[in-house]
Amino acid sequence: MSWHSHRRRPAFTLIELLVVIAIIAILIGLLVPAVQKVREAANRTTCQNNFKQWGIAMHNYEGVKKALPEANRNNPRRVWVVLIWPYVEQDNFQRAFDQTKHFYEAPNTVTSTTNGIYAQTAPMYYCPSDRPGAIWKGDIYWRARGNYVINWGNMTVPYNAQDQSQSPNNGYAPFGYTDFASGNKPRTTRLTDIKDGTSNTLLMSEVIMAGADTDFDIRGDFLNDDRPCTMFMTINTPNSGTDVSPYCNGTTYPSNPPCTTTGSGFAQQAARSRHAGGVNTLFGDGSVRFVDNGIPLATWRALGTMNGREPIGDF
Repeated sequence: MSWHSHRRRPAFTLIELLVVIAIIAILIGLLVPAVQKVREAANRTTCQNNFKQWGIAMHNYEGVKKALPEANRNNPRRVWVVLIWPYVEQDNFQRAFDQTKHFYEAPNTVTSTTNGIYAQTAPMYYCPSDRPGAIWKGDIYWRARGNYVINWGNMTVPYNAQDQSQSPNNGYAPFGYTDFASGNKPRTTRLTDIKDGTSNTLLMSEVIMAGADTDFDIRGDFLNDDRPCTMFMTINTPNSGTDVSPYCNGTTYPSNPPCTTTGSGFAQQAARSRHAGGVNTLFGDGSVRFVDNGIPLATWRALGTMNGREPIGDF
Protein backbone atom coordinates (compact mmCIF):
# COMPACT_ATOMS: atom_id res chain seq x y z
CA MET A 1 0.00 0.00 0.00
CA SER A 2 1.38 3.35 -0.95
CA TRP A 3 0.23 6.87 -0.36
CA HIS A 4 1.20 10.12 -1.90
CA SER A 5 1.76 13.27 0.06
CA HIS A 6 0.16 16.36 -1.50
CA ARG A 7 1.84 19.62 -0.60
CA ARG A 8 -0.54 22.56 -0.84
CA ARG A 9 0.76 25.35 -3.06
CA PRO A 10 1.23 28.44 -0.92
CA ALA A 11 -1.02 31.39 -1.79
CA PHE A 12 -0.16 35.08 -1.78
CA THR A 13 -0.48 36.62 1.59
CA LEU A 14 -2.44 39.84 1.93
CA ILE A 15 0.76 41.80 2.44
CA GLU A 16 2.32 40.35 -0.71
CA LEU A 17 -0.81 41.17 -2.69
CA LEU A 18 -0.78 44.74 -1.44
CA VAL A 19 2.89 45.09 -2.37
CA VAL A 20 2.19 43.84 -5.91
CA ILE A 21 -0.73 46.27 -6.27
CA ALA A 22 1.44 49.11 -5.02
CA ILE A 23 4.19 48.27 -7.53
CA ILE A 24 1.65 48.17 -10.38
CA ALA A 25 0.23 51.52 -9.27
CA ILE A 26 3.72 53.06 -9.23
CA LEU A 27 4.46 51.72 -12.71
CA ILE A 28 1.19 53.12 -14.03
CA GLY A 29 1.95 56.44 -12.36
CA LEU A 30 5.28 56.53 -14.17
CA LEU A 31 3.82 55.44 -17.47
CA VAL A 32 0.82 57.81 -17.72
CA PRO A 33 2.87 61.06 -17.82
CA ALA A 34 5.14 59.52 -20.46
CA VAL A 35 2.14 58.57 -22.60
CA GLN A 36 0.64 62.03 -22.14
CA LYS A 37 3.94 63.63 -23.12
CA VAL A 38 4.13 61.55 -26.30
CA ARG A 39 0.50 62.35 -27.14
CA GLU A 40 1.06 66.08 -26.65
CA ALA A 41 4.18 65.99 -28.81
CA ALA A 42 2.11 64.36 -31.56
CA ASN A 43 -0.66 66.95 -31.10
CA ARG A 44 1.81 69.80 -31.31
CA THR A 45 3.26 68.38 -34.52
CA THR A 46 -0.22 68.05 -36.03
CA CYS A 47 -0.98 71.63 -35.02
CA GLN A 48 2.22 72.81 -36.72
CA ASN A 49 1.29 70.86 -39.85
CA ASN A 50 -2.06 72.66 -39.88
CA PHE A 51 -0.20 75.96 -39.80
CA LYS A 52 1.93 74.83 -42.73
CA GLN A 53 -1.25 74.19 -44.71
CA TRP A 54 -2.60 77.63 -43.81
CA GLY A 55 0.74 79.15 -44.80
CA ILE A 56 0.79 77.46 -48.19
CA ALA A 57 -2.80 78.57 -48.76
CA MET A 58 -1.98 82.17 -47.86
CA HIS A 59 0.97 82.21 -50.26
CA ASN A 60 -0.99 80.55 -53.07
CA TYR A 61 -3.84 83.01 -52.60
CA GLU A 62 -1.39 85.92 -52.66
CA GLY A 63 0.21 84.51 -55.80
CA VAL A 64 -3.14 84.43 -57.61
CA LYS A 65 -4.83 87.53 -56.18
CA LYS A 66 -1.63 89.59 -55.74
CA ALA A 67 -2.50 90.24 -52.09
CA LEU A 68 -3.22 88.37 -48.88
CA PRO A 69 -6.92 87.81 -48.13
CA GLU A 70 -8.99 90.45 -46.38
CA ALA A 71 -9.11 89.85 -42.64
CA ASN A 72 -12.87 90.35 -42.43
CA ARG A 73 -15.60 92.66 -43.64
CA ASN A 74 -19.15 93.52 -42.61
CA ASN A 75 -20.66 94.21 -46.03
CA PRO A 76 -21.47 91.36 -46.46
CA ARG A 77 -20.19 89.81 -43.25
CA ARG A 78 -17.45 87.24 -43.82
CA VAL A 79 -13.85 86.46 -42.82
CA TRP A 80 -10.59 85.48 -44.47
CA VAL A 81 -11.25 81.73 -44.16
CA VAL A 82 -14.00 81.68 -46.78
CA LEU A 83 -11.66 83.32 -49.29
CA ILE A 84 -8.97 80.67 -49.06
CA TRP A 85 -11.18 77.58 -48.88
CA PRO A 86 -10.20 76.63 -52.47
CA TYR A 87 -6.53 76.78 -51.45
CA VAL A 88 -6.94 74.33 -48.56
CA GLU A 89 -8.81 71.72 -50.60
CA GLN A 90 -12.24 72.84 -49.39
CA ASP A 91 -13.67 73.70 -52.79
CA ASN A 92 -16.99 72.16 -51.79
CA PHE A 93 -17.27 74.70 -48.95
CA GLN A 94 -16.49 77.53 -51.34
CA ARG A 95 -19.05 76.39 -53.92
CA ALA A 96 -21.79 76.12 -51.29
CA PHE A 97 -21.07 79.51 -49.72
CA ASP A 98 -22.90 82.52 -51.15
CA GLN A 99 -20.35 85.36 -51.09
CA THR A 100 -23.08 87.93 -51.73
CA LYS A 101 -24.84 87.21 -48.42
CA HIS A 102 -23.95 87.64 -44.77
CA PHE A 103 -22.51 84.55 -43.11
CA TYR A 104 -25.62 84.19 -40.92
CA GLU A 105 -28.03 84.03 -43.88
CA ALA A 106 -29.11 80.88 -45.71
CA PRO A 107 -27.60 78.93 -47.38
CA ASN A 108 -24.46 79.91 -45.49
CA THR A 109 -26.11 79.31 -42.12
CA VAL A 110 -29.34 77.46 -41.44
CA THR A 111 -30.42 78.65 -38.02
CA SER A 112 -30.18 76.25 -35.07
CA THR A 113 -28.89 73.41 -37.28
CA THR A 114 -25.59 72.19 -38.66
CA ASN A 115 -27.02 72.13 -42.19
CA GLY A 116 -25.39 75.37 -43.33
CA ILE A 117 -21.92 75.28 -44.85
CA TYR A 118 -20.65 77.55 -42.07
CA ALA A 119 -21.35 74.83 -39.53
CA GLN A 120 -19.32 72.21 -41.39
CA THR A 121 -16.02 71.40 -39.75
CA ALA A 122 -12.60 70.53 -41.18
CA PRO A 123 -9.65 68.90 -39.35
CA MET A 124 -7.37 71.84 -40.15
CA TYR A 125 -9.64 74.18 -38.17
CA TYR A 126 -8.53 72.59 -34.91
CA CYS A 127 -5.47 72.03 -32.79
CA PRO A 128 -5.87 68.48 -31.45
CA SER A 129 -4.75 69.64 -27.99
CA ASP A 130 -7.97 71.64 -27.69
CA ARG A 131 -11.52 70.61 -28.76
CA PRO A 132 -11.51 69.22 -32.32
CA GLY A 133 -14.96 69.37 -33.89
CA ALA A 134 -16.18 72.24 -31.70
CA ILE A 135 -18.86 74.54 -33.10
CA TRP A 136 -20.53 77.75 -31.96
CA LYS A 137 -24.01 77.27 -30.49
CA GLY A 138 -24.01 80.46 -28.45
CA ASP A 139 -26.91 81.79 -30.54
CA ILE A 140 -29.11 80.48 -33.36
CA TYR A 141 -26.43 81.01 -36.03
CA TRP A 142 -24.47 77.80 -35.56
CA ARG A 143 -21.00 77.77 -37.08
CA ALA A 144 -17.70 75.96 -36.77
CA ARG A 145 -15.21 77.13 -34.19
CA GLY A 146 -11.46 76.96 -34.76
CA ASN A 147 -8.07 77.57 -33.13
CA TYR A 148 -6.30 79.48 -35.91
CA VAL A 149 -6.48 83.27 -36.11
CA ILE A 150 -4.74 86.10 -37.95
CA ASN A 151 -2.34 88.72 -36.61
CA TRP A 152 -3.90 92.08 -35.73
CA GLY A 153 -0.75 93.49 -34.15
CA ASN A 154 -0.55 95.86 -31.18
CA MET A 155 -4.02 97.31 -31.77
CA THR A 156 -7.46 96.79 -30.36
CA VAL A 157 -10.39 96.55 -32.74
CA PRO A 158 -11.23 99.29 -33.46
CA TYR A 159 -7.89 100.84 -32.57
CA ASN A 160 -7.75 103.28 -29.68
CA ALA A 161 -6.46 106.57 -31.06
CA GLN A 162 -5.90 107.83 -27.50
CA ASP A 163 -3.34 105.09 -26.85
CA GLN A 164 -0.09 106.22 -28.41
CA SER A 165 1.31 102.67 -28.39
CA GLN A 166 -1.39 101.76 -30.92
CA SER A 167 -0.55 104.56 -33.36
CA PRO A 168 -0.21 103.30 -36.95
CA ASN A 169 2.95 105.42 -37.08
CA ASN A 170 4.55 102.71 -34.95
CA GLY A 171 3.79 100.10 -37.61
CA TYR A 172 0.84 97.79 -38.06
CA ALA A 173 0.01 94.18 -38.83
CA PRO A 174 -0.54 92.57 -42.26
CA PHE A 175 -4.27 92.32 -41.50
CA GLY A 176 -6.63 95.14 -40.57
CA TYR A 177 -8.72 98.02 -41.90
CA THR A 178 -7.62 100.90 -44.10
CA ASP A 179 -8.61 103.36 -41.35
CA PHE A 180 -7.82 100.85 -38.56
CA ALA A 181 -11.40 101.11 -37.31
CA SER A 182 -14.10 100.38 -39.90
CA GLY A 183 -15.24 96.84 -40.66
CA ASN A 184 -16.45 97.92 -44.10
CA LYS A 185 -12.94 99.00 -45.11
CA PRO A 186 -10.75 95.87 -45.06
CA ARG A 187 -7.13 96.38 -46.03
CA THR A 188 -5.23 93.97 -48.27
CA THR A 189 -1.49 93.46 -48.08
CA ARG A 190 1.02 92.16 -50.59
CA LEU A 191 3.98 90.17 -49.32
CA THR A 192 6.20 92.88 -50.81
CA ASP A 193 4.48 95.38 -48.47
CA ILE A 194 6.01 93.59 -45.49
CA LYS A 195 9.01 95.88 -45.05
CA ASP A 196 10.20 94.26 -41.82
CA GLY A 197 10.77 91.03 -43.73
CA THR A 198 8.40 88.10 -44.02
CA SER A 199 10.61 86.00 -41.70
CA ASN A 200 10.14 88.65 -38.97
CA THR A 201 6.40 89.19 -39.33
CA LEU A 202 3.60 87.09 -37.85
CA LEU A 203 0.67 86.02 -39.99
CA MET A 204 -1.18 83.68 -37.64
CA SER A 205 -1.19 82.12 -34.20
CA GLU A 206 -3.50 80.10 -31.93
CA VAL A 207 -6.30 80.80 -29.48
CA ILE A 208 -7.95 78.53 -26.93
CA MET A 209 -11.59 77.82 -27.71
CA ALA A 210 -14.38 78.40 -25.21
CA GLY A 211 -15.09 75.44 -22.95
CA ALA A 212 -18.44 74.42 -24.45
CA ASP A 213 -20.22 74.78 -27.79
CA THR A 214 -23.11 76.63 -26.13
CA ASP A 215 -20.78 79.03 -24.33
CA PHE A 216 -21.44 82.64 -25.42
CA ASP A 217 -17.73 83.33 -25.70
CA ILE A 218 -15.95 84.44 -28.88
CA ARG A 219 -12.72 82.55 -28.21
CA GLY A 220 -12.48 80.15 -31.15
CA ASP A 221 -15.36 81.85 -33.00
CA PHE A 222 -12.96 82.36 -35.89
CA LEU A 223 -15.56 82.43 -38.68
CA ASN A 224 -17.24 85.50 -37.18
CA ASP A 225 -16.28 88.99 -38.41
CA ASP A 226 -17.22 90.55 -35.07
CA ARG A 227 -14.56 91.80 -32.66
CA PRO A 228 -12.15 90.20 -31.88
CA CYS A 229 -13.28 86.77 -33.08
CA THR A 230 -10.96 85.92 -35.96
CA MET A 231 -7.81 87.72 -34.82
CA PHE A 232 -5.22 87.80 -32.06
CA MET A 233 -3.37 90.85 -30.80
CA THR A 234 0.23 91.26 -29.66
CA ILE A 235 -0.84 93.64 -26.88
CA ASN A 236 -0.04 90.86 -24.40
CA THR A 237 2.55 88.09 -24.71
CA PRO A 238 1.28 84.54 -25.41
CA ASN A 239 -0.97 83.00 -22.77
CA SER A 240 -1.03 86.16 -20.66
CA GLY A 241 -3.26 89.09 -19.81
CA THR A 242 -7.04 89.41 -19.82
CA ASP A 243 -8.94 89.32 -23.08
CA VAL A 244 -11.48 92.10 -23.71
CA SER A 245 -14.64 91.34 -25.63
CA PRO A 246 -18.37 92.09 -25.62
CA TYR A 247 -18.87 88.32 -25.87
CA CYS A 248 -16.95 86.50 -23.18
CA ASN A 249 -17.85 84.10 -20.44
CA GLY A 250 -14.61 83.74 -18.55
CA THR A 251 -16.07 82.53 -15.26
CA THR A 252 -18.67 79.91 -16.21
CA TYR A 253 -16.12 77.42 -17.48
CA PRO A 254 -12.80 77.11 -15.63
CA SER A 255 -11.03 76.21 -18.88
CA ASN A 256 -11.88 79.59 -20.44
CA PRO A 257 -9.01 82.11 -20.37
CA PRO A 258 -9.46 85.35 -18.39
CA CYS A 259 -11.87 87.75 -20.08
CA THR A 260 -13.78 90.93 -19.33
CA THR A 261 -16.53 92.87 -21.08
CA THR A 262 -15.38 96.11 -19.45
CA GLY A 263 -13.99 98.44 -22.08
CA SER A 264 -15.08 96.11 -24.87
CA GLY A 265 -15.47 99.04 -27.23
CA PHE A 266 -11.76 98.39 -27.80
CA ALA A 267 -11.64 94.59 -27.98
CA GLN A 268 -8.58 92.36 -28.02
CA GLN A 269 -7.52 88.78 -27.34
CA ALA A 270 -4.12 87.24 -26.78
CA ALA A 271 -2.57 84.31 -28.60
CA ARG A 272 -3.11 81.24 -26.41
CA SER A 273 -2.69 77.48 -26.67
CA ARG A 274 -2.94 74.29 -24.64
CA HIS A 275 0.68 73.46 -25.44
CA ALA A 276 3.00 73.73 -22.47
CA GLY A 277 5.13 76.85 -22.48
CA GLY A 278 3.99 78.77 -25.56
CA VAL A 279 2.11 78.93 -28.85
CA ASN A 280 2.60 77.85 -32.43
CA THR A 281 2.89 80.67 -34.96
CA LEU A 282 2.97 81.14 -38.73
CA PHE A 283 5.30 83.77 -40.21
CA GLY A 284 5.07 85.62 -43.49
CA ASP A 285 7.72 83.45 -45.13
CA GLY A 286 5.60 80.35 -44.45
CA SER A 287 7.76 79.13 -41.57
CA VAL A 288 6.10 77.69 -38.46
CA ARG A 289 7.73 78.42 -35.12
CA PHE A 290 6.95 77.76 -31.47
CA VAL A 291 7.13 80.98 -29.46
CA ASP A 292 7.72 80.77 -25.70
CA ASN A 293 5.43 82.50 -23.25
CA GLY A 294 8.49 84.30 -21.89
CA ILE A 295 9.24 86.19 -25.10
CA PRO A 296 9.95 89.87 -24.28
CA LEU A 297 6.87 92.02 -24.90
CA ALA A 298 8.82 94.43 -27.11
CA THR A 299 9.96 91.53 -29.32
CA TRP A 300 6.46 90.05 -29.51
CA ARG A 301 5.01 93.41 -30.53
CA ALA A 302 7.78 93.91 -33.09
CA LEU A 303 6.92 90.55 -34.66
CA GLY A 304 3.32 91.78 -34.86
CA THR A 305 4.13 94.67 -37.19
CA MET A 306 5.06 94.45 -40.85
CA ASN A 307 6.55 97.95 -41.18
CA GLY A 308 7.59 99.08 -37.69
CA ARG A 309 11.32 98.85 -38.40
CA GLU A 310 11.88 97.68 -34.82
CA PRO A 311 14.99 95.72 -33.86
CA ILE A 312 14.13 92.10 -33.14
CA GLY A 313 16.28 90.10 -30.76
CA ASP A 314 16.44 86.36 -30.24
CA PHE A 315 13.20 84.60 -29.37
